[in-house]
Amino acid sequence: MILFKVIGRNLFLKYLYIFFVYCFKLTINKLKMKEFEIIQLANLNFINNAIYLLCVIIMTILAFYLIRRSRELNMPTYAKAVLTLFCTCIIFFGLQVSSFLVQAQKGMSYQLSELKQSGVEISSSADAVINQFGHTVEMGTVPLAPDFPSIVIWATIAFMFVGGIWFKYPDQK
Repeated sequence: MILFKVIGRNLFLKYLYIFFVYCFKLTINKLKMKEFEIIQLANLNFINNAIYLLCVIIMTILAFYLIRRSRELNMPTYAKAVLTLFCTCIIFFGLQVSSFLVQAQKGMSYQLSELKQSGVEISSSADAVINQFGHTVEMGTVPLAPDFPSIVIWATIAFMFVGGIWFKYPDQK
């Protein structure tokens, strides 16, 4: 009751309350997407993922450059620790981008199989997406986890980062 007294006095809060109620009603009324909307949303996710992957690649190149420069300048231990923290953030970001890609692919398959299960006729290309990514309604919601090849790739890059920062080079003759 006190909330409505405060909202009644303040015009901004009243309009904000009406906006949120209106948006909530729109969200509830539009829970079912069509096939085109599902595929369009997935394509936008793929574009976002490509931009994130480009950032990860640029940061990885920067990390390798900084590792080389730290070797050339014989950086102290605290600088190597900061560089290790930077490289750890890159590895985490790379794994996260890989997870988003897998989630977008399996999420599109899940949503299309949910649409198919509800009785809506879907196109052959949507059926091919369900068969390719293989995540159906019976499997439950899509987890946020990278696939095995991405884990192997990022573990290898992490080993290269740690080796480049902390391992000693062999003696040169």
